[in-house]
Amino acid sequence: MTTTRHSAWPRALAAGLAVLALLAACGGSVGSGGTGAPMGSLSVGTVNGFGSVIVDGVRFDDTQAASVAETAPGVDELTEVKMGDRVEVAFEGTNTAKAVRVEAALIGAVATVEAPGRFVVLGQTVVVNGDPASGPVTQLGGGYASVADVAAGDAVEVHGLLVQRNGGWVTQATRIERRSALPAYLKVTGVVSGLGASGAKEFKIGVLSVHAATATVLPADHHLADGEVVAVLAAVATSGVDGAGAPQLIASQVRIKKLPTDDSEAYVSGAISSLDTAAHTFLIDDLTVSYDGAALTPATATLAAGKYVRVFGTLRSDGTLGATAITILDGSSEPEAELKGTITGYSAATQTFTIRDVLVDATNASFEGCPSTGLANGLFAEVHGDLSSTRVLATEVHCESEPSGGIVEREGTASAVDIGARTFTLTHDGVDISVTWTADTYFRDVTPETLAGKRLSVEGVQNGSVFTATKIKLET
Repeated sequence: MTTTRHSAWPRALAAGLAVLALLAACGGSVGSGGTGAPMGSLSVGTVNGFGSVIVDGVRFDDTQAASVAETAPGVDELTEVKMGDRVEVAFEGTNTAKAVRVEAALIGAVATVEAPGRFVVLGQTVVVNGDPASGPVTQLGGGYASVADVAAGDAVEVHGLLVQRNGGWVTQATRIERRSALPAYLKVTGVVSGLGASGAKEFKIGVLSVHAATATVLPADHHLADGEVVAVLAAVATSGVDGAGAPQLIASQVRIKKLPTDDSEAYVSGAISSLDTAAHTFLIDDLTVSYDGAALTPATATLAAGKYVRVFGTLRSDGTLGATAITILDGSSEPEAELKGTITGYSAATQTFTIRDVLVDATNASFEGCPSTGLANGLFAEVHGDLSSTRVLATEVHCESEPSGGIVEREGTASAVDIGARTFTLTHDGVDISVTWTADTYFRDVTPETLAGKRLSVEGVQNGSVFTATKIKLET
């Protein structure tokens, strides 16, 4: 089910999305990840866990947050957040998320596969990463079991980082999702070059030619320039090749990815490029980070081109980020993945299970607080581990009681559906649970009209006798 965002949103959610909308209008993303952050803060990075939503190791309570993606110019639709997604989180107070914006780097068809783990989409080279020291390990979805499964012609959604290599830019993927078909609008994110004289709205992103004469350029008071990072939306029918066989498209919307310059605090995560140890600066995408005097974690680490970092600092009026703290995320100083939630789909034979739609392999894990009889469906657990391309390889599994107000999962068969009241009954092993949904509940492979009689898995929050769903999905 696809739901377009409307004006009658809950007030708190509308406020959170308004912050994200303001940020999007500015073309950039900011964040402040500490406890007690001011209202309207934002954090940007890669999802590496759930139970809360966890962004580069920082937890955000997402029990009251809807997740959206821009599917057409100015149109947000409900979506789900997946491991490896690049996101922007609007939050307040003690890391309470008010809205989550999912930001894919590329949505289009695979043009060519140059080698396993290296292919081209809309003229942009995509590379797969398997080394946590170089950034998040690339996650695969949509039926891909390995990078060798990616084939020319596949419709894909790619999340990733812009990384400089051999004098150019590539997209280092954090997630690659195979889609059943191309959507109405394609998306490409990259660095502008070859801009036409006098600011003419024709430019290149890599080898892709973008014709933007009729496009809406955001923010409206900004002008395109070579070297800027932009996100382009284009109707799928406008994609093609020029006379020389190079890819081209006609843009409907161009967002210039600029961060605010208002002395606000920010977390920005990405790969280091253009490191200047004399000037104490480096780039994340096209953002200059000044790190003179910044605390480095781990303290014994050194900065180097290609390393993936989480930077905390102040956005200065000159357009730079003045870093006060830099954390190198290499899979050793912090866990690669964290999950907290209800165990489902447990297999004693393979020691695998699922938490928040993420497959976990506990073959080599240590266990704490778990029953002597072993793991079982319905247990609540916290998992730390490493990432493969398709699952979390658990190193620690800690069983605990369900937290009050936290997101948990229930499975069963739906009945007594009341669409007007947004309620139904979920029955599992003879036990009835009263479930309600809201305008912000995400439905996967099922709709309110088709709930009755279906086997469902429902994520949400138990409030007394009522279970408020954040996600309702058909059980497969």
